Amino acid sequence: MTDQTTSPSLTARMAAYATTLRERGAIRTSPVERAFATVPRHLFLPGGYYTSGTFIPVPADPGDDLLDRIYSDTALMTHVPKSDDAAGRYSSTSQPRVIAAMLEALQLAPGMKVLEIGAGTGYNASLIAAITGAEVVTIDVSEVIVTEAAKAAERAGEKNVTALTADGYLGYPAKGPYDRIVVTCGVTGISPHWLDQLADDGQIVVPVAHGGFHPTLSVTRDGTRLIGRGVMSSDFMSAAGPLYAWQDGQTPALTEPLPPQPMTTWENVGPVLEDDAYYDLWFHLGTRTGRTTRAYVDGLDPAQGMACLHEPSRGTAWIQRTGHLHHVGDQAVADDLKALVHSWVDLGRPGIADHRAILERASDDETVFYPVEWHLREDYRQH
Repeated sequence: MTDQTTSPSLTARMAAYATTLRERGAIRTSPVERAFATVPRHLFLPGGYYTSGTFIPVPADPGDDLLDRIYSDTALMTHVPKSDDAAGRYSSTSQPRVIAAMLEALQLAPGMKVLEIGAGTGYNASLIAAITGAEVVTIDVSEVIVTEAAKAAERAGEKNVTALTADGYLGYPAKGPYDRIVVTCGVTGISPHWLDQLADDGQIVVPVAHGGFHPTLSVTRDGTRLIGRGVMSSDFMSAAGPLYAWQDGQTPALTEPLPPQPMTTWENVGPVLEDDAYYDLWFHLGTRTGRTTRAYVDGLDPAQGMACLHEPSRGTAWIQRTGHLHHVGDQAVADDLKALVHSWVDLGRPGIADHRAILERASDDETVFYPVEWHLREDYRQH
């Protein structure tokens, strides 16, 4: 660690940052809390970060205002696709709450070897190394991002991080097998190459495209089967190439707003829902129909949630946090959504962590193992 990271004021700030994450439930165990309290996040920003399109420089000795921002529960964008940006693509350090919850889901232990797909700033890999005390291999297709991650880990005094330029879909077999694999970009399924490099009792924690966002799943082997377990709501920048190949029958999130058209509103179709509960409903809808996605349209406030059923040739129906249902086109789509919302309520409002899936490839032509056969966990009981 640098002298700066051991100064009393910064030590206290980092300890408070870790304590806050634990109080909010993102951190549950002492090793994860200790990692957040000792790995200096401000050393993992390659010169600064973007906010509202403006680059904010972070000097070697940042002032209190910058440190307040850095040691808050906020994702920080470090690269954007601009001609004057070294990487020329999006890259970030994720929201600390999400990082912490993923580290807890990994169930890390001393000595475990970990592969990270998507190097980011190197912060996540260094947190993992602080917990395991073993080598963490982090890979990315961008040489710029890999170089920055390696330098940041070195600045922070973390000697167990190995940053390499490689294709995430292929993993890094030369360093395997791995006890854990963690993925920090949105994918549509599990690469077969990761499974080849995973220890028999290993685990993959991965954000998988589902219903128009990227909730995190924990994937393990059960004999010859792959089992996915819901972990939490999350959303990540999407991978490219074979890691983002769509399964037949699944509706990707729409990249452009729908054209304006007459809209009907049905009030109080569902309960009023806070963030976590709304994402529980959204996730559940995605387990019931591949029409579930996210779509934007003029007249609906995105802050109220944009989960919807979308059929391009028929219509679209949204359920928002208010409990109101809005629809355009064929009313039958709205009727389907209403029935699904009522079914979720009747089941006792199961959460993301109550859901399980089998992951399969229909043929060797499919590039990833997709979640199929969604069901509630065997010991789930309605409230």
